[in-house]
Amino acid sequence: MTTSAPESVLDLISELLVERFEVPSEEVRGSAPLRDLLTDSLMIVEMAIAVHETLGVKVDEEELRTATLAGLAASVEERRTGR
Repeated sequence: MTTSAPESVLDLISELLVERFEVPSEEVRGSAPLRDLLTDSLMIVEMAIAVHETLGVKVDEEELRTATLAGLAASVEERRTGR
């Protein structure tokens, strides 16, 4: 998903999953539950930190356990533009 605009939140979170957490790229789909991609509690904590560092938005661990990838991206984007 490449555009001439800056990378989307979905793209950035997807990159984190693949590059930092070594999730196979074929598993990284918008409909994928994050609990299936981040397989243990340490990964969830690390992802919350990575999203905050990369995108400047705090997400809590429960949100990461219950959201899909697309749902998290939409929520983060809403918070980023709502400031």
